[in-house]
Amino acid sequence: MINQIKVRFWPSAVLLILIILFSGTSCQKDETVDNLLFIDSSLQEYFDRFVVEGALRNVTVDYDSSRVSGYIRLITAQNVIGQCAHDETKPNTVIIDRVYWNTATDLEKEFVVFHELGHCVLDREHLDTSDSHGNCISIMTSGTGQCTINYTLSTRAKLLDELFK
Repeated sequence: MINQIKVRFWPSAVLLILIILFSGTSCQKDETVDNLLFIDSSLQEYFDRFVVEGALRNVTVDYDSSRVSGYIRLITAQNVIGQCAHDETKPNTVIIDRVYWNTATDLEKEFVVFHELGHCVLDREHLDTSDSHGNCISIMTSGTGQCTINYTLSTRAKLLDELFK
């Protein structure tokens, strides 16, 4: 009789010990979850291009250390197609307007993403200087019309050189 009781309680005792051992760790908050950064899958290609273009110009782009996230959302502010938003939990958040994104060409998408990453990663301010033809000399133009945005395949390299200088 005594041997039967020992056998019945042995699995329960092991289970109780395991529960006690692991209960301390199962309720702890995983701090890495709060620090995870999100990049919308539609933006990922452009974020990757930005890294490549920076590397070609000897600039290392590290989204983790810059704590950059990227989202495509509806921006309700008039005439705003992208933003680099800052707050304490996510200091560098690129937001691209969903309506603009859905109608933009590949080059237009690249332009707006690179512009916002210029703010969020490179700490660039707006630059509205124009060349002798009135064209913006920088991707970092404010878009207020002080110069004409002329981001094409033929001007791309020069504008990217200026962006990463």
